[in-house]
Amino acid sequence: MKLSGKVAVVTGGGTGIGQGAAIALADEGAKVMVLGRRPEPLNETVQHIEKAGGEALACPADLTDAEQISKAVQLLQSRWGRADVLVNNAGSAMRKPFMKVTMEELDELYHIDLRSVYAVTQAFVPMLKEDGGGSIINISSILGVLGSAQSTAYCAMKGGVVNLTRAMAAELGPDIRVNCLCPSHIVTPMMQGEIDRLEAAGKMDKLNRLFPMKRVGYPQDMNGAIVFFASPDSAWITGNYLMIDGGLSCYV
Repeated sequence: MKLSGKVAVVTGGGTGIGQGAAIALADEGAKVMVLGRRPEPLNETVQHIEKAGGEALACPADLTDAEQISKAVQLLQSRWGRADVLVNNAGSAMRKPFMKVTMEELDELYHIDLRSVYAVTQAFVPMLKEDGGGSIINISSILGVLGSAQSTAYCAMKGGVVNLTRAMAAELGPDIRVNCLCPSHIVTPMMQGEIDRLEAAGKMDKLNRLFPMKRVGYPQDMNGAIVFFASPDSAWITGNYLMIDGGLSCYV
């Protein structure tokens, strides 16, 4: 197994991409701590991993709160005493016209989608360094690279995650590698409402046809890339972003 003896931290690890990442990392031998606001989904992820013979730990935490992030670091230190992989996956979305976004809404999205990545990474980097380095994987979005109407606030935050990745890679190397994944339409609980709306309107096939792969994505479509960037297979790759979008970004 590629991650035997390693410890991984996954934010937003209770559902969607984060849950899939936690399970995939555990399947490769990593011990996994999952963070998120709601304890019930986190516990479901832990139970899934433990049922398969892995080790996992749930840590309910509001990642916009510095004190709660600090407690998560302390919990990990007391449980396994090390960190090797950090997956910054927790986030939120907003689809709203530019002129309709309030500053309060912008600030809330900033705290969840960008500031939390900065804060969580700052908190865990000392542990990563103590054990000789490791890998940080930031989950951005295709809209962190490409623009989209009705999504200006979200584009701004996810674009910040992409460039934060580059800057952290330049500063934290050579011991710590930092890379970014930019998914497109991944069917998660956050997106399920939109999928349900399209299916009810008979427009799901139209969405699928937008992709060269002719379908939307699912959390398991992210897992291979996450394991790759977490493992020694990507030992000389840092500061990169990878579009995981079924080919959507390859044409206009």
